[in-house]
Amino acid sequence: MAGIRTISPIGKRSFDAGRTARPGIISEFVEVADMPLAALSGGLRLGGGNAAFYRLLGRRPADVLGESFPELVTTGPDHLRDRLNRVAEGWEQRFRGSVTGLGSGGADRLTIVAGRMRAPGTAILLTMLPEVGPAVARAEQLSSVNDIEAKILQGIASGLSSLEMADKFYLSRQGIDYHVARLQRKFKARNRVELVSRAFATGLLDSTAWPPRVPESRRAS
Repeated sequence: MAGIRTISPIGKRSFDAGRTARPGIISEFVEVADMPLAALSGGLRLGGGNAAFYRLLGRRPADVLGESFPELVTTGPDHLRDRLNRVAEGWEQRFRGSVTGLGSGGADRLTIVAGRMRAPGTAILLTMLPEVGPAVARAEQLSSVNDIEAKILQGIASGLSSLEMADKFYLSRQGIDYHVARLQRKFKARNRVELVSRAFATGLLDSTAWPPRVPESRRAS
């Protein structure tokens, strides 16, 4: 049986997940994202992740590929396994929760945001974020963004540069950079990576869409 293509920096290693993913659907998005992202196959097994994910996990890809994700990240995996299974089976479209981390990546607690994917061979796409106390609490209070902010968040999450977004949204590059800086101040984010990570953590970016989108309900009129 064909295996899921693993995600950079894993190289060509793969594992038998029993289903086939079309090349590039998941991996191309994950490869350009600097926030921690991972794809889970059926059975909640780790199908791949990007460099930021493995740095946070504190493990080498070769040691964890194909392993059950809940056991890799928390000392109490049962609740996480139950909730992620509900997402994978379609009972819930999205899960966001806090778990006690194993600490190998230096985080005592982790926020996990997961969404069910429609791409063949992948059950769940998720991001895993270390909890940082007051900064996350401030981000929780951000309930909406305007239309151009939503487009820019989606563009950054898709790996677009300022120049590419300027062309796509009919704005100048300086205009894009202005809005990006404004979003970073709003979210207390030091850079674009942290901005998108916090947008995922607060639910402003919906990981059940492809690529992630800001729901209409979270856009200010």
